[in-house]
Amino acid sequence: MRIDLQRYNRLLWAVNGTLLLVGLLLLLITGLTSLWPSRDRGQSLPAGASAMAADVPSQAAILRLGLPKPLKGTDTLLVPVEGLPQETEGPRGIGSYSKGAPNVPLFNLLFVDAKTLASRPLLTKKSLILRYDTLEDGEEGRSARVDGLVVSIVDSDTNGNGRLDEGDEARIWLCDVSGRNLHAVTAAGTTCGSWHYDSLRRTVYLVVETRNDSRKAGSAEVLAVPLDGSQPARPLASKTQMDNLRNLLQH
Repeated sequence: MRIDLQRYNRLLWAVNGTLLLVGLLLLLITGLTSLWPSRDRGQSLPAGASAMAADVPSQAAILRLGLPKPLKGTDTLLVPVEGLPQETEGPRGIGSYSKGAPNVPLFNLLFVDAKTLASRPLLTKKSLILRYDTLEDGEEGRSARVDGLVVSIVDSDTNGNGRLDEGDEARIWLCDVSGRNLHAVTAAGTTCGSWHYDSLRRTVYLVVETRNDSRKAGSAEVLAVPLDGSQPARPLASKTQMDNLRNLLQH
């Protein structure tokens, strides 16, 4: 009996040791698997999003419409659209704002038919409108009429700060009174601070500055742009004339 009991104890210790070793190996394999990168991990998250952000419910974007402005001589109402994308811990949307009192920038315009109330937005992508003006024929009274709009638009993050703001390059666009025929009239790397509308010739004159590598104004010229976009923007003075004028100034 003593011999059988000793064999039984040794067998029991061997089985327990084997089970303990197997358990330790399983724990080690499980731990290494959790640390090893998997091809399926993170596929449900959008590019650049963190797991913490995925667990937090997103907040609604700030969106508000301004009062409609009748465009003279037409059946069109112009409605400004202000807005900011969803708020995050570090705002990276359009413009800049404080959480306490957001300064919501203008990012679109609605053109509304006053008779049918059918509306259409001017822009179809995330953009920032720095300024817009109505182009009127200049006549007073009931005969006055709006022919179109000139709009200064930022649509790309050129300064690389992660949002669209006044520090990015803006381009000048023209459209008709219904918000259609939207077309850019200035090139990248230029700025436009002022413009004038000649209603008789239906032409917009733009004072355009070209910036050099240091982002300072290198030269300025006046461009003549037909409102309907039938012809490209043309300078009032040729490059040769500008060079001659510059030589007179330097000597």
